[in-house]
Amino acid sequence: MQAIDYIPHQKPMVFIDTISQVSENYIEATLEITSDLMFFQQEGLPTWVSIEIMAQTVSAYAGFQGHQSNRAPRIGYLLGTRKMVLPIAYFALGKTLKIRAQRQYFHEGLGQFLCEIEYEDHNISALLSVYEPEKE
Repeated sequence: MQAIDYIPHQKPMVFIDTISQVSENYIEATLEITSDLMFFQQEGLPTWVSIEIMAQTVSAYAGFQGHQSNRAPRIGYLLGTRKMVLPIAYFALGKTLKIRAQRQYFHEGLGQFLCEIEYEDHNISALLSVYEPEKE
């Protein structure tokens, strides 16, 4: 599945390509590192973009769940990020990231997701707190 169909973002601010798995509490997505990605530098894509990559994966999860109810993707908010460690500075051109998000909690628009990016022999993980307001 193309991730852009489930998120409220448009290029160049899209940081996930495909959704490879999704369930009631879990999503897995991929991103190929290309030179046309926003923030790409000569060395590659800075790993500080991991926060946005994870947030868009959570957004794709919410968009897929909404799609099941015939609801268009909504804008959500990243409230906080905990326990993120970046062991490397850049993701290299041509490499593919595997991104996972596991829902830990969700109630009345507030949620928490355990996220992980798999890249070569590195794993970057973080706990994201998010909010999706009800449409007025």
